[in-house]
Amino acid sequence: MPNDAHLTGLDALLSETRQALEAARSRTPGEAPADEEQPVGHGEALDGRVRAAVRGGRVDELTVDPRLMRLPAQDLMEHVRAAVNAALDDLGSHQPELPAVELDSLAGGLQEVQDRSLRQMAQMNEALQDVVALLRTPRR
Repeated sequence: MPNDAHLTGLDALLSETRQALEAARSRTPGEAPADEEQPVGHGEALDGRVRAAVRGGRVDELTVDPRLMRLPAQDLMEHVRAAVNAALDDLGSHQPELPAVELDSLAGGLQEVQDRSLRQMAQMNEALQDVVALLRTPRR
């Protein structure tokens, strides 16, 4: 039989879900939660002589073998570009695919479900208490 503890537990679960949804809605795309370390993508070019690491969509580290400084600038930049693009591709492979959902609509629906379910549980609880009271009433 549902009781106040069940209602409180359901309300707490739905509230926690709504808070997590609100946190997801407020985060910008690609932004990791504060308590989660952002993934790093690694890439290289020219047999590892140009290496790049990206984190959060930005270049975090770029290493070029000093011997490559003799190359024409255009050639060197092509290798840097290739390493950075490889790192971005690697980063993208670490990111989980999120389903395309309308978070505002989902949040509104969740609020409606929470409100309706709490009302229904309260009505059911009241009805069951009435039945129990009737069963306890002595028959004549």
